[in-house]
Amino acid sequence: MQNQPNTRPLGSSAPRQVRPKHRTQLGAALLLVLALFALACSSSDSGDSASGNTSNGDASLCPVASLDDAEGPVKITIWHAWIGLTAKTLQSIADSYNKSQTKVVLSVEAQGSYEELLKKYQDALGDPASLPDIVLSEDTTTQFMIDSESIVPAQDCVAADDAAAAIYEDILPAVISGYTVDDVLWPAAFSVSQPVLYVNQDHLAAAGVDSTPTALPQTLAELRATAEKIKAASIPGVEQPLVLRVDSWYLEQALAGVEQPVVNNSNGRSGLATESDLISDPTTEVFQWFQDMQKDGLLKAVPYSDSFGQLFAMALQTSSMLIDTSTAITSVNAAIEGTLTNEDVGAADLGIDLSAVKFDTLKIGVGLNPGLTESGVGQIGGAGWYMVNGEDDASIAAAWDFMKYFNQTPQQVRWTLEGSYLPVSESAREDPALLAAFTATQRGQWLSVASAGLMNLDPEFPGPVIGPYNEFRSITRGALEKVTTGGGEVTATIKTANTEFQASLDQYASEVGG
Repeated sequence: MQNQPNTRPLGSSAPRQVRPKHRTQLGAALLLVLALFALACSSSDSGDSASGNTSNGDASLCPVASLDDAEGPVKITIWHAWIGLTAKTLQSIADSYNKSQTKVVLSVEAQGSYEELLKKYQDALGDPASLPDIVLSEDTTTQFMIDSESIVPAQDCVAADDAAAAIYEDILPAVISGYTVDDVLWPAAFSVSQPVLYVNQDHLAAAGVDSTPTALPQTLAELRATAEKIKAASIPGVEQPLVLRVDSWYLEQALAGVEQPVVNNSNGRSGLATESDLISDPTTEVFQWFQDMQKDGLLKAVPYSDSFGQLFAMALQTSSMLIDTSTAITSVNAAIEGTLTNEDVGAADLGIDLSAVKFDTLKIGVGLNPGLTESGVGQIGGAGWYMVNGEDDASIAAAWDFMKYFNQTPQQVRWTLEGSYLPVSESAREDPALLAAFTATQRGQWLSVASAGLMNLDPEFPGPVIGPYNEFRSITRGALEKVTTGGGEVTATIKTANTEFQASLDQYASEVGG
């Protein structure tokens, strides 16, 4: 989740403009390992925006040729919000890029959490010289990035660079449509994740439930039925079969999976979202499911303010199932195998050596995220890689050059196998090294499941684009907590949330002139 800016640039989100210039050792280790689960799965009506067409940009607005005229190497900077294995992989790819050519020198800078990164980016808008050349911003910030008028649409660069067309034609349609608004593709590269169902295989076996990926629950109703079987099995130590840290993206994924918009204007993709569509039968169904699961002792609903409650429940085996992000897969696998290092989790000063700790007694399985009617459907999660519209044409061209490099198959395969983000191109999905890993290793098999979920996404319904996305998530998260742990009535709670969300949409529209 991000904090949206307190003040936003004036101007509609839609028009294209000429580019302006400007505890114990083991317990502590276990906590750190499971904290990797807490990487939030960000999660995001059909329309022309979902066509996946990137050929109709304005070539005059992206100076791709300026790199050829630059004197000496062009130095550019990329801002990100990762730690551990993901940050390490990004740095490795940047190092490889720097060694592969002599025209550009790329520096990688971590900016803390996504919230901290966005706040620093907002502050830097007042001093464009302090902005990076590339920023990796969470998918919920798409509308803000557009309204900031500080980025160069990737679509313009594709139009200006004949060699780039094949790269973007190879990217999965669901990914292109996920970051296309008003028929314009905005980020030039992508870090894509999906929610997955993590299960304790021993617990499922004790309950007589098959834990192979295709046999795991496909719908929320089936997830409930599985939780009922686990509860009926009276497995020692299990308190609630399912644990979830209450968050808005569970609702967002479920609604996108049945093509239920939450805002007007084609879910915010054909124009600025100005009206809430939160009140709907699918919304009610999700809220009622949460409330009934909690009431019947099948769900441990962890408040959002508790970052680790759901992780402790899985680690201590007081719960058997958890839905969370696919980006944790590589690190969780390393922890189970005993190959995780302090550096991998960004905790060099922990005081213990994680590489000496092994969690091989915890048997984890992974399945697709259950939906209202089927599994593995919903919306894109992750981050968009945006090129900043700086004053130096050569820097923009250099950023574009790196984006093309990153989108090539070898880098995409590394980004999946080492960084846990999913392959977004057909060529990467068909790469022999990736296919081998997807079948030969536990980590690869888990990633393969998540990748299959990405392939299930409907490019004709990629999810919402919302200006006050932060406010939307805060409102819906609070509403879900109210009907689970707060004793709220479902219909009244949704109605109140809808009113609050509409007020946020009204305020945003007034600030950007929509």
